[in-house]
Amino acid sequence: MFILTPVLPLRDPIYAFSVLLVILLLAPIIAKPLKLPALIVLIVLGCLLGSNGLGLIARDPQLIFLEKVGLLYIMLLAGIQMDLSNLQRLGVRSLVFGLLTFGIPFGTGIVSGQILLAAGMIATSGSGLLLSALLGILFSPHMLLAYPSMIHLGLAQREAIGVAVGGTVLTSILTLVGFAFIQASAQGQIGLELWLKLLVGLPLLMGICFWGIPKLGQWILNPQVDTSLSLQFMFVLATLFVVASATQGLGVDSIVGAFIAGLALNRSIPMESDLMTQIDFVGNSIFIPAFIVSVGVLANPHVFVTAPGSLGIAGVMVSGAVVSKFGAAWAAGQCFKYDKAEVMTMFSLTIPRAALVLVIALFGKEAALVDDNLFNAVIAYIVITCFIGPLLSAWSGQRLAAQSKPQG
Repeated sequence: MFILTPVLPLRDPIYAFSVLLVILLLAPIIAKPLKLPALIVLIVLGCLLGSNGLGLIARDPQLIFLEKVGLLYIMLLAGIQMDLSNLQRLGVRSLVFGLLTFGIPFGTGIVSGQILLAAGMIATSGSGLLLSALLGILFSPHMLLAYPSMIHLGLAQREAIGVAVGGTVLTSILTLVGFAFIQASAQGQIGLELWLKLLVGLPLLMGICFWGIPKLGQWILNPQVDTSLSLQFMFVLATLFVVASATQGLGVDSIVGAFIAGLALNRSIPMESDLMTQIDFVGNSIFIPAFIVSVGVLANPHVFVTAPGSLGIAGVMVSGAVVSKFGAAWAAGQCFKYDKAEVMTMFSLTIPRAALVLVIALFGKEAALVDDNLFNAVIAYIVITCFIGPLLSAWSGQRLAAQSKPQG
């Protein structure tokens, strides 16, 4: 007689993937009667069934892989679906918004770090100024977690959404550049090699992508050429990972490469094509939801009991980060004459923090810059902002979609 004694969390990929697929199946079913975004339900189920909940699944290499692909997929879709018809005007506005949505939170994070250090709420084995700069970097980046809902609402072509997407890329680049300097400073490695990668390598890679990928696309993606849909999809997928790998090799996060790949493919993939349908279907069916579940698995509700100080630190981080992102969206709205619905939608898209913040926090912990209380607060900060952002995006996006005439 065989007795099945499950070992939790489930390590076998068959068992773990079956649980993940059940989560992806149940989330939209549960979300509909509750009138909640499926994103929220995915996070809750990930938290409930994750290693800090019932312990069925863990953030193991398999889930991390799916999470990373989902992260890249979000940025790929953002690049492909960005409206480039008025690139010059949109580019300037994205530049302004990117500077605002990076600079204001960065400054707020530095001030918050100094306040937390002075109050004795956090401690560091390294430089207090370096920790404050790291906290500024933790405040600055955001992830377009609710961007798929903008696509479903038909808002991807709206100017304000395009500006938010473009600003996100600039913010990510500035964050990663700042993070690279903090890493180099903590390790004593600031030198010529770092400058060459950022000022020569990355612009050169972008030039090659924007010239070469459309050339290949004319051959593989041309509707007059008899190529199968599966071959076209594999070309898009290969482009995504090759460019992401190239940026990662330069020391710049792969999400920047994913967006560069999307922009390079933008004019080669019509929005109403079968290929675009395939790209969107694969991403929004498996990879992007898996990424969202992984965010939920990271949640650890027990930290507020075991380390009550984390709650106060998380409160400072969430309030400072959210208010500063609103300040950036409001300032951009004043500059560009956006209405309330557009400002609130831009703001809601820039609230969630996810994997990039976790990567930065993990480095801080390993470099003895971040203590346990701050690290626990960062996890809570990620989860709370991932709750707030999609909820506000659903509310503001519906109001923006109700406006009759999109701007372009």
